[in-house]
Amino acid sequence: MVVLLAYSLIISFMNKLLRFSLAVWLFCCFGQTYAQTAILSYDFSTTLPAPGTWTPVNLGTPGTNGCSGAGYSAQGWAVGDYIEIAASTAGYTGPFTISFRTRTSASGTGDSLAVQVSSGTNFVELGAYKLTESCTLISFTTPATETAFDNNANFKIRIIKKSGTSTTGNHRIDDFLFTGNSTAPTFQTSVSSIGSLTYQEGSTTSLSKSFDLDGRNLSPAAGNISLIAPENFEISLDSTTFSSTLSIPYTGSALVSRPIYVRLKLGLPVGVYPASGTSDLTLLGGTASAAVALSGYVSQIPTGNEPCLAPSAPISSVRAGTVGNAFTVSGRISGIYSGTNIYIQDATGGILIYDQAGIQPEELQIGDEVQVTGTLTLYNTEKELTTLTCFQKTTAANSPVTPLVIASGDLCNHQGELVTINEEVTITSPAGTTFAGANTNYTLSNGLIMRVLSATNLSGATRPTGAFKPTGVVTIFNNGCQILPRFTDDVPGSEPLQGGSCGTASAPTDEAKLEVTNWNVEWLGNTGYGPTNEALQLANVKTVLNGIGSDVFMLQEVCSYNASNPADPATSFGSIIQGLNQTYPSRQYAGECSSRYSYSEIANPDPAGQRVCIIYRTDQITKISSRPMLTQAPVSGYPTGNDSQFWASGRLPFLLTADVKLNGATEATRMHFISLHAKSGSDVPSYNRRVYDYKVLYDTLQSQFANERIIMAGDFNDDVDQSITGTSQISSVKAFLYANPNTTNISDTRPNANWSSVTQIFSNSGCSSTASYPDFIDHVFVSNEIILPVSSGRAMATSVSVAGVYSLRPSISGYRNNTSDHYPTFTQLSIVEEAPTPVTWLDFKGKMTELAQVELTWSTASEKNNAYFEIQRSTNAQDFESIGTVKGQGNVTQQTNYSFTDLTPAEGLNYYRLKQMDADGKYSFSRSIAIEMFGIIKVGPNPTTGLLKVDGKQVQSIQVRSLMGQLLKKSVVSEVELGDLPTGTYLLEIQTKGQSTLRKMIIKQ
Repeated sequence: MVVLLAYSLIISFMNKLLRFSLAVWLFCCFGQTYAQTAILSYDFSTTLPAPGTWTPVNLGTPGTNGCSGAGYSAQGWAVGDYIEIAASTAGYTGPFTISFRTRTSASGTGDSLAVQVSSGTNFVELGAYKLTESCTLISFTTPATETAFDNNANFKIRIIKKSGTSTTGNHRIDDFLFTGNSTAPTFQTSVSSIGSLTYQEGSTTSLSKSFDLDGRNLSPAAGNISLIAPENFEISLDSTTFSSTLSIPYTGSALVSRPIYVRLKLGLPVGVYPASGTSDLTLLGGTASAAVALSGYVSQIPTGNEPCLAPSAPISSVRAGTVGNAFTVSGRISGIYSGTNIYIQDATGGILIYDQAGIQPEELQIGDEVQVTGTLTLYNTEKELTTLTCFQKTTAANSPVTPLVIASGDLCNHQGELVTINEEVTITSPAGTTFAGANTNYTLSNGLIMRVLSATNLSGATRPTGAFKPTGVVTIFNNGCQILPRFTDDVPGSEPLQGGSCGTASAPTDEAKLEVTNWNVEWLGNTGYGPTNEALQLANVKTVLNGIGSDVFMLQEVCSYNASNPADPATSFGSIIQGLNQTYPSRQYAGECSSRYSYSEIANPDPAGQRVCIIYRTDQITKISSRPMLTQAPVSGYPTGNDSQFWASGRLPFLLTADVKLNGATEATRMHFISLHAKSGSDVPSYNRRVYDYKVLYDTLQSQFANERIIMAGDFNDDVDQSITGTSQISSVKAFLYANPNTTNISDTRPNANWSSVTQIFSNSGCSSTASYPDFIDHVFVSNEIILPVSSGRAMATSVSVAGVYSLRPSISGYRNNTSDHYPTFTQLSIVEEAPTPVTWLDFKGKMTELAQVELTWSTASEKNNAYFEIQRSTNAQDFESIGTVKGQGNVTQQTNYSFTDLTPAEGLNYYRLKQMDADGKYSFSRSIAIEMFGIIKVGPNPTTGLLKVDGKQVQSIQVRSLMGQLLKKSVVSEVELGDLPTGTYLLEIQTKGQSTLRKMIIKQ
């Protein structure tokens, strides 16, 4: 609640600041022959009145409430009470304008107030207004013929109550502005800068743009104004004759609204002018000066053909055209945002191409020249071409668009164009160090809005720590201009998500790495559910998979499958395999789907049920076996009371065991691929089912695949930072995440030493894996045998490590509706063959003894140059300490068995690993194992000569028995006297809540 309130206050403040800035512009710069100057301006957030200049008379202590956010407020208004404002007009002449926004609380509605002014004696009323609970803009202007207010240091303003019965209303004033006409010699230009002065290379015409020039209080009363154009630009008074300099005469100390035309000089080579920033058009004369910043560019002549079989209109003329009419344009792609929003621009401007139907050519890239025919549409005030009838690449070579460098105030003059803001800015809100995983607006220090889309690699990226100059396409939403960066390079100082990327359309591929894609393809091939256009969905799925080209695809929700012929092209699954083999003929993909899916074991199962499937390339991956998992798992006490609902009513995880031999490898690496699709739903019963299902899978893998390399991926239907079931609810996947797989505490120790959640980075960064919800539920896990390289030491003989993970946003128009509501997850793994390690590990095990100690055993098949083993223990699976050493055999080629006993394990989970040390100082680690120690009971002294003490939780009784089981003594306290028994060995039976423990003890003299 606090975070939401703080965020809303920030938004309120920024909206208030933007409204106030707009009001300043309206009153200063519009609707008058010559713009007025702000004498006093207060938004009460960043600017406040000087102390003593606002005086409340007969009112309570002023408050800080405004229309929204901070302002000036007071209660206790009786008729005749007022606020008096000192407002010297020295250096200014009238007419003067006073404006502010105002409202009141409910009890003050109906009160009438007035604005009065004085030249130092009597007050004159300019006008009155009534207060309401809604914020209202009030504005009054002094008479144009009144000169007593000019250059008057004693000028004052009063806001006074005229009538009304309430004395409890909280009257508020906000965004106060007082303007007048400066008496100093001044030039006023209708714009501060002009950009996008442009033409195509070799053109005989350079389009001009104009601005109006006014002069006031010029001295002497008559003279000339000199205009000097910067290099590569020309100026004119009639838009026909252009030159580098102009002279404009004026009289009467003034120049009124003289139009000035500017353009790029003809004959310039392709490029941006100036090379960076802007160049100033200088105006001098009458002791006044001013400048207008200019910029432009010369573009290449389109070299491509016209594939839409129609001539193209300039984009600038299309933008000015009639909404609803059809137009054809050509331009180069400046930005691609998902599969639907593509920006193009030519020499005259830019525009959004909205390809909802997905008719664009494949593999579009920034810099491609395209021709498009579509209908001009206005969507939330942005001009775009939609309802496309043609969208084709031309034959021109790719040539990326160079961003136009502009001033921040010119952003709205470049809608649809790629620009760089020539100003160092910082991000002021919202707070944070990374960009969100969802579409988010960021307010910059200059007041502009930078919108970051989840379909870019800025999603989850770090934010700049310092000032930067943003680059992006200019977009507009409800009359508000925004800059839309395309990737991290457009936001200098930002870094992509480390270890992965969220939001990119594709990922870099590498034939030397194992590449695995996980994707829920949403009821693919089922005519009753999912996307309604089955043919289009299949075509889109094939386009995505062919574009990725992974070594392994782990798919969920495949509903069209021929179990007797998985490659049957008449099925969706077989068609996918066919498409992959047509795209990559040397790889020869094969695959299969699990025979177990939801309700597959009932009398008449649905043949179009959701299956989990795996596709793999056979030139590098050799199948060893495949099967549904957990078919023999003992299921009892299922949360719903119906054991048949185990794993989504029978949709069991699917296992493919294979040997992977990548290009250049001398040996194959045995890998296990598990594709799964968990029970869906954020309700508590579905959550409880997932908890049960995952725990059975976890226990099975730990007992049957303890030393195997496993990649487990699929639709987990839950996130891993917290559950989708509710805030602060521990994830249902907790068995694979926490050191204690049985924990119910979300703050418990992580990670589980045996598993790594590769996609955890996406959960942490706010990246989503579906188009409908903000959570990441399509995860990838790897077993701890898939390791990261060991620094300053040595990895296993063949090390497998995660090289990167990507949450992709395919460039498919209408993706959510016609392809899938899930996004693919792409994972790269490195398989590195190291020099053989000196020790060949066989196994490493541990167990708790009856003395509440931990006995560790391990064995090796061979050893070379092995000095010793260091036994290490940890209570959090991360921070290990040495608890002893065992001498190695040096050099041996036969099996050797070892053991070590931890005499003092900790209560709870204990993690153990072995550090094998060579004689030359190199080392390698074994895998980690976990031993659970709950209810440790300490007995001592043992041997004893008399009093024996028992220390442990929930001890209920102590019984001393002979070795034959005869009861000799019993105690219900934590100690027992044994001095009266003969020397020898006895059994000590300790009863605790729910169990009985036997210990051997010795009595001696």
